[in-house]
Amino acid sequence: MNNMIDPEEIRSAAAELLPTLLPVIEQVGQEPEIGFQEHNAARLQSRFLQENGFAVQQGIGRLATAYKAVFTVGNEPGCQIAVLTEFDALPPPLGHACGHQLIMGAGLLSALILKKLMQKYQINGSINVFGCPGEELLGGKIFMLEDGAFENMEIALLSHPFFCNGVTRNILAVSHYNVEFFGRSAHASTAPEQGINALDAMTIFMNGINAWRQQLPSSARVHGIITDGGTVANVIPDHTSGIFYVRSDNNDYQKIMEARFDDIARGAALIAGCEYKLEYGSAAYSAGKPNAILAAEAEKIMTACGIDYPDSIPQPFSTDFANVCDALPGVNIYFDVTGGKPLALHSEAFRQAAAAPEARPGMVGAATVMAKLALNYLQDESLRSQVARSS
Repeated sequence: MNNMIDPEEIRSAAAELLPTLLPVIEQVGQEPEIGFQEHNAARLQSRFLQENGFAVQQGIGRLATAYKAVFTVGNEPGCQIAVLTEFDALPPPLGHACGHQLIMGAGLLSALILKKLMQKYQINGSINVFGCPGEELLGGKIFMLEDGAFENMEIALLSHPFFCNGVTRNILAVSHYNVEFFGRSAHASTAPEQGINALDAMTIFMNGINAWRQQLPSSARVHGIITDGGTVANVIPDHTSGIFYVRSDNNDYQKIMEARFDDIARGAALIAGCEYKLEYGSAAYSAGKPNAILAAEAEKIMTACGIDYPDSIPQPFSTDFANVCDALPGVNIYFDVTGGKPLALHSEAFRQAAAAPEARPGMVGAATVMAKLALNYLQDESLRSQVARSS
């Protein structure tokens, strides 16, 4: 491992390049767009990358707001590094309450750092920036995987804002469900015996979920909302619906939970005398784990950069990046944007923290770690072999 690039040079490159990127980060942050509708964010990133020498392909796969931007040093593609950005927001009023504009910023900044230093030291390889829409609810990376977007990539790098620094070790699978119950309407006062109450089925179902939670391990989650509970109080509802998520940290146990979820819905329908329908979302998130060698290397880099981090991320997450980690070696870097305050993701407080200037040093730190990790991978054949063997 000769002539490895010092982290201080990477930090210096980050400081030099950041001002050109800040307007893009600020505009995306101020104009939140929900999943698969991030047209302005995708356009801004594509234009920015083109202006910085990347060849950009927009609308990759079946997703209009997904893109791929490539810059190659050397006569051949060489090692293929995938740097992922996210930029979708939550529905109003939360907007960027998960700080995805900073995920985008860290990804773009790390790509610029890589380009600059790979050119300076003639390190052959290809930087592939993937704009990944719809992470929050729709699983954009899963569709991109299915359409072959990540073929030939050797490693994948991503980051995420949080209330501490660290490397993801534990990821929760998540399955998305639309649940519906169908009964028969009737006047609730004059002819209740003629009705079949779909709201009864939904409340029995919710009570069944609540009873089930008592027996679930701490690594499992079930939660949801009722989206239709009827129209007026004096009419027995003939239809109710809800959206529910089922999560666990093990793909095999996830299948067991999915079967139990179906059983509870069927039981609720039988008790209430209703019909029911479960619509299983096609973009189910895996419990795929980051590559252990890349994770360990990232932690070494964080230590070398003076970035403090706990032994493990204190809360489990679900992300469609786990599906990417099932397909190729990947790692997700968390970075502190709250000054250590344990603010909840998807909250107004976290939205404000992610939008504040005080969040930028954490983002820059994550970009520095990702860039250094990619450079180490490109320069160190032993590291590449270890990553390949551990996949």
